[in-house]
Amino acid sequence: MSRPALSAALGRLARAADPAPPADGRLVARFARTRDADAFAELVRRLGPMVLGVCRRVTGDAHLADDAFQAAFLVLARRAADVTPAEAVRGWVYGVAVRVAREARAVSARRRAREALVPVLPDRAAEFHTPPDADALRALDEEIAALPEHVRAAVVLCELDGVSRRDAAGQLGVAEGTLSSRLAKGRKLLADRLRKRGVTALGLAVLAPATVPARLTAATSAFATGGPASAGAAALAHGVVRAMVLNKLRAVPVAVGLFALVAFAAASAAGPVAVPRPVVAPVFVAVDPPPPKAKAAAPAAPVGIIVGRRGAYWRFDANGEKIDEIHPPRGVRFTGGVAISPDGVWVAMPASTDEPPQPLRAGEEPKPFSLKLVVRRVLDHPEAPKVIDLPGFTVEPHWTPDGKAVVVAQATNPGRAAYKHAAINPKTGAPQDVPPGWFNDARLRVLDYDPRVFGYLCEHRDAEKKTAKLVVLASPLGDKFIPLTDLKTPPGFIAAKFSPDGKKVLFTDGDPARKDAHKWGKSHRPYVLDVATGKREALADFPENGQAIGVCWSPDGKRVAYTWTQLHAELLAKDSISGEDARIKTESFLMVADADGRNAKTVASDKAAFVGNLALGQVDWR
Repeated sequence: MSRPALSAALGRLARAADPAPPADGRLVARFARTRDADAFAELVRRLGPMVLGVCRRVTGDAHLADDAFQAAFLVLARRAADVTPAEAVRGWVYGVAVRVAREARAVSARRRAREALVPVLPDRAAEFHTPPDADALRALDEEIAALPEHVRAAVVLCELDGVSRRDAAGQLGVAEGTLSSRLAKGRKLLADRLRKRGVTALGLAVLAPATVPARLTAATSAFATGGPASAGAAALAHGVVRAMVLNKLRAVPVAVGLFALVAFAAASAAGPVAVPRPVVAPVFVAVDPPPPKAKAAAPAAPVGIIVGRRGAYWRFDANGEKIDEIHPPRGVRFTGGVAISPDGVWVAMPASTDEPPQPLRAGEEPKPFSLKLVVRRVLDHPEAPKVIDLPGFTVEPHWTPDGKAVVVAQATNPGRAAYKHAAINPKTGAPQDVPPGWFNDARLRVLDYDPRVFGYLCEHRDAEKKTAKLVVLASPLGDKFIPLTDLKTPPGFIAAKFSPDGKKVLFTDGDPARKDAHKWGKSHRPYVLDVATGKREALADFPENGQAIGVCWSPDGKRVAYTWTQLHAELLAKDSISGEDARIKTESFLMVADADGRNAKTVASDKAAFVGNLALGQVDWR
């Protein structure tokens, strides 16, 4: 019996002996939803032999194959939510493995070409021993990867893994007859394409899996919790994910069904690669992995809407009824920002000391304010809130997708023209260790994370070109961005949130048509951006005498909430405003509306004694 046949037979015996292990699709879904490290490690264990076999055949080099192996799973770690259906993960990863392995081979060839010009060539890594028909095997892998995704999924499950047609059809959610048609189509396409490449009489049984070294399995499994990848693997993954993202951003859906398959358009913008794009946040933020046998926490009850205030924060249910108030710890006062953790258990709120700021003397440089970050449970709890010192000019918290860290954006000057970032462990209040890169890029200001764990939504400003854009970070080094739309606002004042499905972005931006307000940098209104098309539309029914402050989506994406503050026409008409002019009571409002802004309802309002003091600030909804 051949090795592939023996492997398939052993796999069937194992499944028969233990009928209850979680299916591949369940593991993918669990990892995409909760970043479960155990689920990802199991995927590496199950898919690893197939992936390493592909990488070794395509690269022909043991060292390159290891890098390609890591890169393939790094892409899976960042793009797990894009595997549709989830049970097609084997075919999906097979295609990714071929892409990264081909890129690794090409990079190595270019490097050798350059090295050939050197008088004394350095020793090359030993090539992996492949059979005489290595080119034919490589051609077969490449042509399987080139099959349509739904066909490739069927071929990999049935022809390579030995899964019965009945079981494969059940896993992929199609009729057995449909699966048979896909297999027949796959065989025909492969035969035709291989014949054109001069390859004949080559069966799929020759594609044997490989034994994955324990060290490689352990290192790759650690990607789920931010473990480092080799430089070669990170570079390969970055290139492949970036290509995937850009291709899907350019794709124009021709039908609803096809649109559902456009991963990036449906998700939100691009991924990370080395980008571990967020980033998947774990790439940027080192966090402790969960205990080996720890169970996922039960989902928290809906939090509702929390709106920031300088006094106690207000919490409302989905219908706009006030539930309770969140009061600041002794000695500090809230400043209006708010961010609820993805699981709805924790809330992070910027604050400052109760002491008024010291007056600035003539010629004296502004000093950072004594700012804090308060992290506490949403519901009352005996555990005391954590108050973290973060002196600066702003504190803007954003939770990572796994809820294990808070990324804080801080302006480095009062004008908010440049930013720095830090990652905070919410349990201890201690800073997280992060690699150098975009955290130190003053051009970036983090606004939100992609709900499908693909990257961070950022404000990006180029001082030399005098441009501002809404972008998605596509590189942890801060040098790769996917632009979404131009911005028309002064720095540091927009708010932005991805919709829960990642297809849209709700954000505030200046409206040049409102000339008087735009002159003062107060013409902000909410907009909705379609990520796939780049089209933006102003939210309907926004008051002309208002300035938008904070925005967010309802958990189901069918509604939006936003805050706005009153503008005074008599002040906007002036060329300068004195302190006495600003002594006008100014009202702020919390609104809930349909996703396009219609049917807006006032949930709450509050007044401040001065124009510059916001009665209501940012808003979040879980």
